[in-house]
Amino acid sequence: MKRILYHGSTSTIKAPVYGVGNKNNDYGLGFYCCSKIELGKEWAARGGSGFLNQYSIRDDRLKILDLTKEPFNNVLYWVALLIANRTISPDMKDKYPRELKYLFDNYLVDVSKYDVVIGYRADDSYFRFPEAFVRSEITFKSLQEIFEAGQLGKQYVLISKKAFENLKFIDYQIVEERYGIDYYHRKNEADKTFEDLLKKDRYSNEKRMRDLVKDES
Repeated sequence: MKRILYHGSTSTIKAPVYGVGNKNNDYGLGFYCCSKIELGKEWAARGGSGFLNQYSIRDDRLKILDLTKEPFNNVLYWVALLIANRTISPDMKDKYPRELKYLFDNYLVDVSKYDVVIGYRADDSYFRFPEAFVRSEITFKSLQEIFEAGQLGKQYVLISKKAFENLKFIDYQIVEERYGIDYYHRKNEADKTFEDLLKKDRYSNEKRMRDLVKDES
């Protein structure tokens, strides 16, 4: 199936280069796109005016890990990948080794077996949610609700050379600075949701990360 993808950037990118990028992004090293033009415009205009690059890809030729569909739609698969790839808070490894081991042993997927990863994004505003979950500050139920609400927006990440070879540049358009307002509105909403969850879950009896670890012991 042919799919249309968008990549918001400060420049035009007609030929994305395999093996180039930030290895500490949500799903590791790859070329990060989205299928919604509105989300692409948000990312293009985060720091001012930018460019929305448009591509097509034949993903029926590719092996896809879709974290929004069974059997990988459990939110813990998403959390495990984020924690493994992103730069976590300094105290995380020292204070929560059992929690991290539980996630990695049970839910960390080897993405090198795939050409593409589809999953929700977790910029700095939303990465606080999985970190707070590992610390047992918010419950599993709350984390699952955030995951299922779709507020984060889906990412379509090319991670293999084969995926890059199947990506075709179509065109680009200039994105005006005003589209960045939507990005910061989403960020402010995330900040508010995070603070509300911390208050709501403070005395909740719902399961937390520490309970999952105990259950396995």
